[in-house]
Formats: sequence, structure tokens, C-alpha cells
Amino acid sequence: MGLVLSLLTAALWGSLPIALRPVAEQVDAVTITWVRYVVATAGLGLFLRWQGNLPGRAQFGDRRWLFLALAFLGFAGNNFGFLLGLRLTSPSTAQIVIQLAPILVIFGAVRWFGERFGRWQWVGVGILPAGMLVFFHRQLTGISDSFATGILVLLGAALLWASYALAQKRLLRDMNSIAIMWLIYAAGSVAMIPGASPSHLAALDSTRWCFLLYCCLNSLISYGLFSEALAVWPASRVSAVVATTPLFTVVFTRLAAWIWPAYIAPEPLDPLTLLGAGIVVTGCVLMALRK
Repeated sequence: MGLVLSLLTAALWGSLPIALRPVAEQVDAVTITWVRYVVATAGLGLFLRWQGNLPGRAQFGDRRWLFLALAFLGFAGNNFGFLLGLRLTSPSTAQIVIQLAPILVIFGAVRWFGERFGRWQWVGVGILPAGMLVFFHRQLTGISDSFATGILVLLGAALLWASYALAQKRLLRDMNSIAIMWLIYAAGSVAMIPGASPSHLAALDSTRWCFLLYCCLNSLISYGLFSEALAVWPASRVSAVVATTPLFTVVFTRLAAWIWPAYIAPEPLDPLTLLGAGIVVTGCVLMALRK
């Protein structure tokens, strides 16, 4: 069950940038993120109310609101950065670069939470950038300005996601993960109202509307599967399976480009590019599998 739930999580996360890309071509990042947050707030809110676990004022004591604010800024900033980087690169590229986030989280956990770094995790850290160089071998000789900007934006998104993950790790001492995510989504839904432009959604055709709906449901379902996988399987094994997300993105991009050629462009993937993706995944798996 843990393996099945983890694979479904990786598949959903791997398909997310593919569905986001056509929507991001016609709607700004703020509006897309706001719509996803509103749907997630409603869904998680109903679930927490059904469980009787809606957070109250007591949840904000002991300076927890500071970590909640840091988690919100990191999570929302990551969502914006990922969307902007995705517009300038491609789904597979975005998913590969964002894999730097786990390295930053591990370094932060070693620095602030006293976690130890194993030998194989150091091997994984060394393998990951090598895999990225192999994956981007085509772009290294003639990288465009927009592509380079997209890579820098995605690197910033990875840093922001790491700050969110570390803040959430501290909050998990006193709160459950679903309540934390509901607070983040709820705060984002309110904070983004001035910048959101729901009228822009009228420009979407029926297919892009389906992509947007899928993105909204993806966030709800994938995080639910991820939480359930952690409940029935060791976290290290779940993380190792979820690290295969970029491979799902590569496969789903080819499949989606065949099904919706007018919306999703196929990516040029030669054997060396696929090898680089495999090396990146191997590095992530080694970092996740601790003693």
C-alpha cells in the first residue's frame, strides 16, 4: 500500500507542470495560484471540519505565527517562481531543477535541527549536480537568455520551497500537516485577492479549463496520498519513491504532446538527456534512503 500510494503521489506531482504550462500561457501566475488556493482551502477546510480539527487561536501561541508566516511566504513564493520558470523553460526542465530543493532542506535540517548526514547522502549530493549537467548538455553550448532566466527563477523557487519545508518541520511539533496546509492556503486565498484577475480566466478554452481544474484537484489529492503514504510506510522509502517524479514528467510530457499536440509541445530528449534525468533521480533516492 505504501509503495502504491507513493507511486501515485509521484505520478500526480510529475504531471502537474505539464497541465500548468498551457494555462500559464494565457493566465498570470497570481490568478492561477489564487484559484488553486481557493479550491484547496475549501477542500481541506471541509475535511478538517469533518474531522473536528479546524485550527483555533491556541494554534498561534509560542511564536508559531512567525513560522506560519515563513511557511506561507516560502510556499507561495515557490508556486509563483515555479510557474514563471515553467513559462520560460519546459515541464521536464522545471521538474529537474526543482530537485535541488531536497538538498537545501537536508542542509537546513543538519544546520538547525541537528540531523546527521550519512555517507550515501553525501554521494547523492555529489551525483545530483552531475546529473543536471548531463541533462542540460544541449543547452550548455547555446543557452538563450530566457532559458537562463527561467533556470535562475527555478533555483529561487527551490530555495523558497526549502524555507517552507523547514518552517513546516518546526511547526509539525505542535500541529498536524493538513492544518498547516489549510492555514497556508487560506492565507494565500485572502492575500492574493488584490492581485488576482478572475476575468482573465475567460480567455481559457474548454481544454485549458480542464487543465486548470486538474491542477486544483491535483494539489488536494496528491498531498492526501502523500500523507497517507507516510502513515503506512517509512518516510525514507516514501521520499525515495517520490524522488522519481522527474521520470514521470518526462514520460507524461511525451504522452500529453501526443494527445494534445496543440497545447503541449514535445521536448527533444536524446539518450544523454534521459541518462541525466536518471542520474538526478538516483541522487535524490540516495539522499532519501537513510540508515
